[in-house]
Amino acid sequence: MRLLIVIVNYKTAQLTLNCLQSLVEEIKEVPDTQVVVVDNASLDGSSEKIQTAISENQWQNWASLIVSPNNGGYAAGNNLAIRPALSSPTPPDYILLLNPDTVVRPSAIKAILEFIEAHPNVGIAGSRLEDPDGTAQCSAFRFPTLWSELDSTLRLGIVSGLLSKYTIAPPISETACQTDWVAGASMIVQKAVFDKIGLLDEEYFMYYEELDFCLQAKRAGWDCWYLPSSKIVHLVGQSSGVTNTKEPVKRRPEYWFNSRKRFFSKNYGWLYRVIADLLWIIGFLLWSVRSLIQRKPNLDPPYFLADFIFNSLGFKRAKKTPKIGLWEQIKEDWVAHGKDWTKPGFRSVAIQRFGQWRMKVEPKILRAPFSIFYRFLYRFVRNVYGIDLPYTVELGQRVVIEHQGAIIIHGNSQIGDDCILRQGVTLGNRYLDSPLEAPKLGKRVNVGAGAKLLGGVIIGDDVNIGANAVVLCDIPDQYTAIGIPARLIPPKSFKPYDPGDDCLNNI
Repeated sequence: MRLLIVIVNYKTAQLTLNCLQSLVEEIKEVPDTQVVVVDNASLDGSSEKIQTAISENQWQNWASLIVSPNNGGYAAGNNLAIRPALSSPTPPDYILLLNPDTVVRPSAIKAILEFIEAHPNVGIAGSRLEDPDGTAQCSAFRFPTLWSELDSTLRLGIVSGLLSKYTIAPPISETACQTDWVAGASMIVQKAVFDKIGLLDEEYFMYYEELDFCLQAKRAGWDCWYLPSSKIVHLVGQSSGVTNTKEPVKRRPEYWFNSRKRFFSKNYGWLYRVIADLLWIIGFLLWSVRSLIQRKPNLDPPYFLADFIFNSLGFKRAKKTPKIGLWEQIKEDWVAHGKDWTKPGFRSVAIQRFGQWRMKVEPKILRAPFSIFYRFLYRFVRNVYGIDLPYTVELGQRVVIEHQGAIIIHGNSQIGDDCILRQGVTLGNRYLDSPLEAPKLGKRVNVGAGAKLLGGVIIGDDVNIGANAVVLCDIPDQYTAIGIPARLIPPKSFKPYDPGDDCLNNI
């Protein structure tokens, strides 16, 4: 294979289809090219729409779809396509990362591919990103430094002039030029770069991953170039919703702060990160005072300074359950259960949602008939299907529950993100003396069939509860617990995990 193009989709099916349509003519110009779309567990019908379009438009010869079981972020989504491609008998010579919110201009793919082929020392190259009207966007950047962090928040002309050589986004070049890093919305990488430095760092959920990757490549001796002759329309922020300039600015998500923190700590050390944080905060405070005096409009995300300080100090942002109505919750659960209302798991979750909703009915005298109806439904599902899911359980979004079984997880258990617990689950204790003793499940935990959830249990988003094992101890992130008694199986990318004598005695 000459070129592999990877597109990661998350709830942007139509944008992805527009991107694929713009690639039709490009594929004809570039022989031996394959396109892989990774659906990052959208759970909104995106994968079905994309697969249908590939079939109906007869794109099977050059396009395929991978459906991820969970949304591990931008880096993990790309790696899901890159990893098997690199280990195949005929790996691609080059890999192009392409955003779903892009439209490829004529010959853009051919231009960037021929450029990197003609320059063996260039490990990474980026396209010119532009608005639909042709206005260029900043696509080539410098690595961040202490001074760039100060300048980015101070926003004072005289200081920016003095620190111009540290500015993250230099003036847009009209000719091909070497740069520190390029935007991941359209970034081509030599296979040899992956061979030397590895895949994208999956500890970044979103943002800073391409910056980190370009830095690792530079340290390994590869050049990075910006190529304005390869033009890509970029609908900024459409795929993430964070930097969309067409909508009111939104609060910066926690993963942005986490990614920034990881970049500085990983590449420069914790002390450098602390100093960078202090300079960022000082610059922002001075800017806030000046903007107040001069009555400048506030275009920053809401709570930007407070969120930055709390994240810098290591505090987690409090999680809030989205305020959606009962009917909207049930519709979301219906989609998560494959749009099949006959599934016992869907019925159990729907009844649990209803049980929580009826507790908000006031005055209490009006709540009585709803409570009687809830108890009847709850007991019916418990007795018929063996799923015990009382309204006292704190249930996240898109939780999938399937059937009966026997995993037992007592209080004080901490279950990390992305775990898989197999078969027959009993979680918690309905009569806990203290809520702090309740087991806590991370995000995207996959639990086996036959669940019993006895209250006082906190369940994160995107959990999958399904079929059989017995677990009485903590489970590390991304480990699989399977069998009776349970065995802990590490993922391939992890070192073998020794749960210790205490844990083994509890299994």
